[in-house]
Amino acid sequence: MSHDNPLDTPLALVGNSLAVLVAATERARHGLPTVVVNPGGPWGGYFGGLQADSCRWDAGMVMYEFTSFRQCETAPALASYDPLQRNDIGRFCGVVRDYVEGRQATRAVEPPQMWIGGQLLPDLLLANGLAALPDLACAPAALAELRHEVVVARHSPWHASRKNAWPANGRRASGDSALLDFDSVSRLNHGEVLHDAVFAPFARQVLGRDAGHLAALYHRIPWLPLYWPETLLSWLEGRPQALPPTVFSYPKKGSVADLCALLAAQMNASPWVTVHQDKVLAVGRSAQGFVLQLEHGGHLHATRLGWGQTPHQGLLASGIAAAAPPEQRLPLLLAFLRLPRATLRREFSVLHIADSARGAYRINNASVCAGEHDSDSVRLVVEANPERFAACHGALADDAAIIRAMMEDLTGLGLITSGQTPEFSKLLRMSGALPLPTAEGLSANADQRAQLLARWPGVELFANSAGPFATSLSDQIVQGLLLARTASSEPLPIDIDTRTPACTH
Repeated sequence: MSHDNPLDTPLALVGNSLAVLVAATERARHGLPTVVVNPGGPWGGYFGGLQADSCRWDAGMVMYEFTSFRQCETAPALASYDPLQRNDIGRFCGVVRDYVEGRQATRAVEPPQMWIGGQLLPDLLLANGLAALPDLACAPAALAELRHEVVVARHSPWHASRKNAWPANGRRASGDSALLDFDSVSRLNHGEVLHDAVFAPFARQVLGRDAGHLAALYHRIPWLPLYWPETLLSWLEGRPQALPPTVFSYPKKGSVADLCALLAAQMNASPWVTVHQDKVLAVGRSAQGFVLQLEHGGHLHATRLGWGQTPHQGLLASGIAAAAPPEQRLPLLLAFLRLPRATLRREFSVLHIADSARGAYRINNASVCAGEHDSDSVRLVVEANPERFAACHGALADDAAIIRAMMEDLTGLGLITSGQTPEFSKLLRMSGALPLPTAEGLSANADQRAQLLARWPGVELFANSAGPFATSLSDQIVQGLLLARTASSEPLPIDIDTRTPACTH
């Protein structure tokens, strides 16, 4: 496909995310040409998982959510999606379900559980397993406290019901430097007793520290919950509210990574998609749209540009020497294990761990999630913060020692019989797997995003530039569907700089 005529490239997408795969394959399905520039990384990014032991593994708990408290009875207009509105994606669960199930057969996963206080209970951390509350050792004290706390929280602007009105930058009020942090908001809504007994211990397992440095609005990023105090009280008093169940879905006898692989194969095979494995050195606007200078591919003209790298990377490509945002990221240690099914002492789908005696914070049974109940083996993925894991087990010399420590954790949790060695094991270390929602990072990202939009009028931001933490599995599917539309970019302002960009590397 020639790129000399701008009309030959109505849309150029920069990135390797799931949203790129969705957009490119949707457009190809309708005979619409697209150019994709991948500056580096596997197709699907984090959701592309890992190819090992003759199968594709997801990198921990990667699930579809086809239901939501915000779900609409009728599908909302796709163009109404707002990545700047936290959890707006909840309105589009039906859209996501229809897209996924047109490509993969899925099944509802058995409800996750949590390990706390030496017992296995419904998962109160991510799956809204409120039935666990009366069985907690702290239940009587939590009940007494919440009867008073409900009255206090009801009149506070930080009551969980008012979450949609909280500032996106994580600050308490305009001009106020105080962080609206998770620990403070959790103590207000959950009470000191529940916070200290359940939520703070899990935060320490995930983060290696308390969550007082994280913006409360984005509590789900490190998988922390935020309940209304009235809801907690009703369950503790034996009059449970009838909340919709939280249901996670997973591909039957497959993985989410399989979807990424399928879309990547379709994209690469399509005559409607041209793929460049190349770095973007510079980007500018032209009279017809955008001009990209590639490291090896020369100049690429496009009527529309979808930018899926970070706003900071976009500013650098536009010639602005922007400072990198002050970002904190969560390190991740993943162990991929295959064990004989006979060694498994109990069936489970996902297990969250709020226990300082264990090094991991989550264990995913990929075989159970996929409905592979007839297999002779089970595939487990263990997730841990490497710093927290080392604090629990000591500094371990090599991968084999780490695997042995993880097997000890599985044995101590009563999940497997003692003295086992996995049939297959692989460790994956990520020094900065997950960005964390700090106030400084949120503010810097918002400022750079605004600068990028001003620099490139009409650019379409998705994935890492879409908005604060709008990078979930569902968000990226909806973003890809939006990018696939046929609309042209916005008209150029009269004073737009239409010069071909100079190399800025």
